[in-house]
Amino acid sequence: MNTNDEKIQWHPAFDAALQIEFGDEAKYLEFDPEHLISKKPMQIDVLVKNEKHVKLRKNIGRIFRQYNIIEYKSPEDDLDIDDFYKTYAYACLYKSDTETVDLIPADELTITFVCYHYPRNMLRKLEQDRKFSVEQQDSGIYYLIGDAIPI
Repeated sequence: MNTNDEKIQWHPAFDAALQIEFGDEAKYLEFDPEHLISKKPMQIDVLVKNEKHVKLRKNIGRIFRQYNIIEYKSPEDDLDIDDFYKTYAYACLYKSDTETVDLIPADELTITFVCYHYPRNMLRKLEQDRKFSVEQQDSGIYYLIGDAIPI
């Protein structure tokens, strides 16, 4: 029992136990405990909060709920599959990084991508791998159908 206020560091012990568990096969694996995900601080391009739950009429905002994550790509940038997963991860991290459990309900999140070029390869990959479908809602506005989070 830990009687002082210091928190016990369980991850190093878990890492060692995991390597022992793999036994002879551990030599084929690379273990990188507490691997840093990003070299720079993670940041959402734009977070739009709709705290009053106003139903927006503007075409770009019709999908919006209370917490809306927006990823912007400049005219020189393409939107690719890794951008999709990075932004999706940001939405999940935003939902989970709160003072209390489930403070941000998952059904109050949306993800919006803004880009200058139709992301054909990214959409094809999502249709193929995740079975998403793409619906055109308005000129230049498309919804990805098939995920719990509106995109």
